[in-house]
Amino acid sequence: MSAKIALLRGVNVGGNNKLPMKDLAAALKKIGCEDVCTYIQSGNIIYRGDACAKEISAAIKESFGLNIPVHIMTTATFKKTIEKCPFKKAAEKTPKFVHFFFLTEKPAADAGDQFNEIKTAAEEFAFGKGVLYLHTPKGYRESKIAAKADRILKVQNTSRNWNTVMKIQEMADAI
Repeated sequence: MSAKIALLRGVNVGGNNKLPMKDLAAALKKIGCEDVCTYIQSGNIIYRGDACAKEISAAIKESFGLNIPVHIMTTATFKKTIEKCPFKKAAEKTPKFVHFFFLTEKPAADAGDQFNEIKTAAEEFAFGKGVLYLHTPKGYRESKIAAKADRILKVQNTSRNWNTVMKIQEMADAI
């Protein structure tokens, strides 16, 4: 059984949606997930099993009373997403300025045009299959794209920076 990666959106951010990862791992084991491991407190899970996003979301609702969006992909898809990142050279220099917005569906057809209209001169972005890649050389907080991504993309998404993505991949390779 191959490993999968589940990315949760909006947990343990600003004191909201508190979700202890150790307790989450136990809840996932109850629904048949195996070899569950988590990375940092922001909802990054690697596991083996057939649990889908709806099942994990339901387990979180039942165990913690939280409605948390869940995005799942195979480790092969995750790895391919990293390989296709057009900002790898930038990530070598300043990894915290390269971000992945993992998308559950195709974004709005005009999302690229809207991003081009609002982006700062330094920002760069590109779309891949199921992902928006974003390079924010002046920082994530200064990014016009990051600030308006939800409204413009019009699809459920969750973002991670290069460092987090690489650590998740390292952990996935180890199970």
